[in-house]
Amino acid sequence: MPTIAATLPSSRSLSATAVAAPPSTLEQETARLLDQAAAELHAGQWMPAFKRLGVPLSALWSEARGTGRADDMKRWCAGHALHALVQQDPYTDRASRKPRGYAGDAVMMDYIYSGQAPEGTSGFGRGVFSATTRASMGLSVLYRRQLLKSLLDDTVVSCDAGRVLSVASGHARELEGSLVGSPLFQGEVVALDQDPLSCAEVARVHQGARVRVVNQGVRELLTGPLAPSLGEFDLIYSAGLYDYLPDALATRLTRRLLQMLRPGGRLLIANFVPSGSGRGYMELFMDWTLVLRNEAQMRAIAQDSGAAQFSSFMDPHRNVVYVEMQRTPAAA
Repeated sequence: MPTIAATLPSSRSLSATAVAAPPSTLEQETARLLDQAAAELHAGQWMPAFKRLGVPLSALWSEARGTGRADDMKRWCAGHALHALVQQDPYTDRASRKPRGYAGDAVMMDYIYSGQAPEGTSGFGRGVFSATTRASMGLSVLYRRQLLKSLLDDTVVSCDAGRVLSVASGHARELEGSLVGSPLFQGEVVALDQDPLSCAEVARVHQGARVRVVNQGVRELLTGPLAPSLGEFDLIYSAGLYDYLPDALATRLTRRLLQMLRPGGRLLIANFVPSGSGRGYMELFMDWTLVLRNEAQMRAIAQDSGAAQFSSFMDPHRNVVYVEMQRTPAAA
């Protein structure tokens, strides 16, 4: 009769059993989703693949962050064949490389606005590009430009010699096709940005127009003589900056911008929200991490900045929250 010890597995076999344990459910679900998306891309099903890499991937990413497995999921995604595949997309690739030091530069926004992949992009890369720039987050950027254009037009027709300030203007594409370029506009637009290449593009496009370019950043706006020298404005907006600012700096900047409004003037700020549909893909495949805020947090910034009148709303795609503040109009 064998001894009890002889019937027990050896320590070596126990170790082998532990090593061969099945992967976690989260890892299995992630691998399955990425496999399915890769298969769809290889079949030319660009948008179905990115629907999968939208809300479903973001849900898994949220679970990973909430259970302390964020680093694990980053490793799973980086090691999957899909990661190298999608880098053929110039939009994904540029965010990963960050040639201007950050992911969401003005060229990235132009990719979304134009929907045209640059010359030299592979056929596969063009297919991926057609989906990444027209997925839900891209649609939010397109909506943002249209919203800003509408505010510009309203300022032109409602304010005599209206003055507009765009903070972190990028290429200021919202100016193109707006009433700012018409004879109706007798005021001034100030496009302020810390990136000299963005400033050069705005100056080139709007040469001879009522657009002044100021190559300065938030630091200069908050300290020194820049803000007083710029004067007061009927409309101020900053639609792509707050996603990169910590709360304290966001509040200081908002307070300063409110001080720069004319009586009755409006200030619009925007921020991507934590529940945005493309967060997983942006952070896991594009290395594009934003400071995300929900509507309550954005309203708190407005309140802490001393805004007496403000309202907030979400964009139609539920990715971006806007807060509009108004300086008290002058007494009649």
